[in-house]
Amino acid sequence: MTSFRCIAINTAAAVRLRRATTDDFGNAIQRFDLDRSYPCRHCLCEASGKTGMLLLSYRTPKPKSIYGHPTAIFLCASDCERFDQPDAIPEIVRNRLVSFRSFSGDGMMIYNAHAIVEGDGHDAAVRRIFARDDVAYINAHTARAGCMLCHIERV
Repeated sequence: MTSFRCIAINTAAAVRLRRATTDDFGNAIQRFDLDRSYPCRHCLCEASGKTGMLLLSYRTPKPKSIYGHPTAIFLCASDCERFDQPDAIPEIVRNRLVSFRSFSGDGMMIYNAHAIVEGDGHDAAVRRIFARDDVAYINAHTARAGCMLCHIERV
C-alpha cells in the first residue's frame, strides 16, 4: 500500500503572508470576519471566519512548469497549527468535490491519471493514482472553482 502525505503551505510562508498587506502578486490581501467557515491552506481545516480569514493569491512550489500558476487561497488570520499527518486526507479535501491533478517528476500533467472525487472516495483515489509509477505527486484542487487545496506526495 502506498503511503502519502498531504502538504500544507509552509509555516514561514503563512507567517509572512499574515503580516503582509499585499500578496506576492501585488493584490490586496482581503480579510473576512463572517460567521461561516473557510478552508485554511495551513491547518487544512474548515476554519471559522469569526476569528478572521485572509484571502490572497499564492503560487504553489510545484509544479515548476507550464502548469504552475497562482491560485486563490484562504489562510487563518491568526496562527494555526500546520497540518502534518501521514496517510490522512485533511478536512478541507474530504468536505469537497475535488480534482486530483497528477504530475510527473518534471512537472508535466498526466491527464489520464487525474480523478474527480466527492464523498468517501478521496483516500482510495489518492492511493489508486500513486499506484502508477509515472505519478510523482498530486495537487488537490476544488473541482468547481479550481483553487488549490493541498499538495500530495508519496512518503
